[in-house]
Amino acid sequence: MNKNLKRDFADAEFLNSRLVVPSTCFDLSRLPKGIRFICCHEDVFSMLLAENLQTAFEKEGKNPQLIVSENFSVLVSSNPSIKEWMRFDNRFHDCMALPEECLFIANRAIAQSRQKRGWKGNFAIVEDFQNNDFCFEPLSIGNKNIVRHLKNVDFVVCYDDDVTSAFHAARLWWQLYSLYGWCGPSGERRKVICVGGKGLMSSRLYKTLMKNEKHQTEGRLLARTMRHLFVSADDIIICDKGSNTGENLQEIAKVLGDKTAVAAVTQRLSLILFMSQKQQQPQLKLDYFVIWQSISESCMYLNGMRFASAKPILHYWAHVLRRWKNYSAEKNKFMLPVFGIDGETEKHAARLQPKYVVKQRDFPLLAFFQMLPFMVDLAINGRRAQQEYNIVLRQWQKNLKKEFGEYIYIR
Repeated sequence: MNKNLKRDFADAEFLNSRLVVPSTCFDLSRLPKGIRFICCHEDVFSMLLAENLQTAFEKEGKNPQLIVSENFSVLVSSNPSIKEWMRFDNRFHDCMALPEECLFIANRAIAQSRQKRGWKGNFAIVEDFQNNDFCFEPLSIGNKNIVRHLKNVDFVVCYDDDVTSAFHAARLWWQLYSLYGWCGPSGERRKVICVGGKGLMSSRLYKTLMKNEKHQTEGRLLARTMRHLFVSADDIIICDKGSNTGENLQEIAKVLGDKTAVAAVTQRLSLILFMSQKQQQPQLKLDYFVIWQSISESCMYLNGMRFASAKPILHYWAHVLRRWKNYSAEKNKFMLPVFGIDGETEKHAARLQPKYVVKQRDFPLLAFFQMLPFMVDLAINGRRAQQEYNIVLRQWQKNLKKEFGEYIYIR
């Protein structure tokens, strides 16, 4: 791989780590006492995590104040600079409170450094909230171990152009059954909603993965995968008429009504889904289970991202921030307005945008020529997607039998 391409993938990886939301499908309990302030940076991930913690404190009868400031950018930065460290120190000294009364949302490097220097403040470690395992090992906040519980819901929504989400939706399905039985909070039997129509890449990819089926859509492939993962067809609802995120959300809203749901969605699609849902369907009682994947982990043949030397993933990340800005500024406002995007994120996005223009409507001719290698590689090596799908599916089946075999076999 040449130097320029390595930098492009590094830029995409940076955006992948920043343009994401945390999972919101867990209840938190056994929180530390005496917290008066929750401090976080003004980005989506930190603010959502802070709101979740604030809600958890309120359930325990506490009412901490939420302090949001761009000066906390160091707290979620993976590679803090000297200036950011100084900014953090200055901002902490500005807080009119004792260290023990503050809960900072921070990365592990910051927390460990401060604790080695004898600081008595509390940190909610960002990396701990990027782990969605169901093992219920306590998360650490300051000197207190808190507990995380999966909320009961009426629906599991499988939303993605990547069948990896079907595996995680199936895990959610069986985990919810093991904890709460067949029924959600409404008292009705829990259902799975598989969502997605035909995308630019998927419409061609599914000719390989679904060559024997008449209707080749993302939703139907997700549903077929869920059936292979031991979820009954009677418990699956397919919503595959939508051609964009807004139409997908409309279909979801018709099924959900006022019931609760959790959406299994990959890291790269989580922010777009969240911002679109909050703008277009804010009444939905929809929580998120975010599937954490690095760029290399998300580049697979079965989702089309590995064809043509994994260039599709570069085109995807080259247009996400531009799409977010444009759609939030347009008349209909498909998404919530942009907030919390720092200069570093803007810089990485700006390097990718002029080089990878597939899906960027301002460059139709160039996008066509850049799309050709994808189509050629897919036509020649499309069988790799089917082979990888079969291999991965067998591994998923093995994993679920090992984890939930006692429930799967007695169903």
